[in-house]
Amino acid sequence: MNRRDFIRTAAACVGGLSVSGGQGQWTETAKKPLRVALIGCGDRGCHALLPNIATSGMAEFVAFVDPDARAVVRAQERLKKYRPDAKTGAIAAFGDYRDFYKQMAGGVDAVFIATPNHQHCLPALLAFRNGIHAYVEKPMAYTVEEGRRMLAEARAHRVATQMGQHGHSNEGARRLCEYVWAGAVGQVTEVYCWTDRVNAREQPLAQDSACPKDLEWDKWIGPAAWRGFNGGLHPVGWYSWRGFGSATIGNMGNHVIDPVFWALKLGSPESVQLVDYRPGAEASWGLRDHIVWKFPKRGDLAPVEMHWFDGLKGDLHWDASTWTPGTYKYIVKKENQNLPPKLVEIEKKYSVDLGRCASVLIGEKGILCISVFGESLRLVPDSLRSAVTPPPKTIPRIRGSHQADFMRACLGGPAACANFEYSQPLNELMLLGVAAIEEGSGKRLDWDGKTGRFTHDDAANKFLSRPDRAGWGFS
Repeated sequence: MNRRDFIRTAAACVGGLSVSGGQGQWTETAKKPLRVALIGCGDRGCHALLPNIATSGMAEFVAFVDPDARAVVRAQERLKKYRPDAKTGAIAAFGDYRDFYKQMAGGVDAVFIATPNHQHCLPALLAFRNGIHAYVEKPMAYTVEEGRRMLAEARAHRVATQMGQHGHSNEGARRLCEYVWAGAVGQVTEVYCWTDRVNAREQPLAQDSACPKDLEWDKWIGPAAWRGFNGGLHPVGWYSWRGFGSATIGNMGNHVIDPVFWALKLGSPESVQLVDYRPGAEASWGLRDHIVWKFPKRGDLAPVEMHWFDGLKGDLHWDASTWTPGTYKYIVKKENQNLPPKLVEIEKKYSVDLGRCASVLIGEKGILCISVFGESLRLVPDSLRSAVTPPPKTIPRIRGSHQADFMRACLGGPAACANFEYSQPLNELMLLGVAAIEEGSGKRLDWDGKTGRFTHDDAANKFLSRPDRAGWGFS
């Protein structure tokens, strides 16, 4: 089966069997802790995932996997901080996750994948084929094809899954759903989402250089197209560059749009369009994006037009007045951000300052405003706040961390809240935005969610997948 045939076959799986959280009866503290491996021991793996895993009482690390031996050492040291009793010398270390699965598949229950974005699919597929549960950092997949393949194989092997958009475990996303479903603002027909974080660069990468002796560069590149070592890519700069990162929409959209996607039951769009774009350095993602998706009527829910904005306003450049120094670029002043004109209109019309708002949902009765993870919910105009009775809490709440929610599923509990059944359609929405950026014409691209193809547009369809690098294929 070729890659085009697969994407069509996998599309037919969407809406099929639910993935169970495993077999047996869940208990808060496992009699036998989950045997887990951390694949990707960089910033996200070590600082965001490891502490919650180590302190959960549900898991023991049996392997650290990273092509950079220095990252493995840091993971061992960080584990000692949270688990002083941990016997780090007994934890296996691998530079290649393919070797890890060959040698240890029978001794692992679950993996946490926190590799760079271009390396999410293959280690997850290898886990599923060995009956191993998988938590995958966002974005779940690098291409539409990869995401559909991951969902299909997770279903086939009946494993527990979770995408790492941790905000989905928070209170804010649930409260937004409860307000929308209670009809607080009536039918929602327009949505505007944005972020003050930009995954792009204005200056090109420096010249390639000699690879550090502790880093296996071929293993870091993995399925991506080969290129030489560059310190602007590793250890942290990769997110800004095509071939490795997923643009600002692929990174932050999974956070910002998640509560809206859930509350409005959006599913697959009927079209996507790149309305505005400002390029960055060659091979970098853009310094400004405006993307529009259109969604059809869904049962008794009205059609929705959703807008995404990111990046710098006008012709501004990265300097001390526009960004904060550090790993990521945050636009510090509101007036420098590429904000939706609708936001400015709302603030002026209702004399409100929406501050760090990240999404507005415009309904027939009023407006709902939320921050990145659905928090700081606000009704506009203010008169609506007294008119609307806070709805009851009807959605189950998550105890503890996003990672703990996944581990409970692995131990036989309910499916994780951001399992692939939910997260794959959400992540695909972001990837369609990435495809629109890559296609670059600015025309409306009509989407067929059943076949997983843009209709009558092969030029755009080529951005739904990528070629395999020899030795790193998915089959």
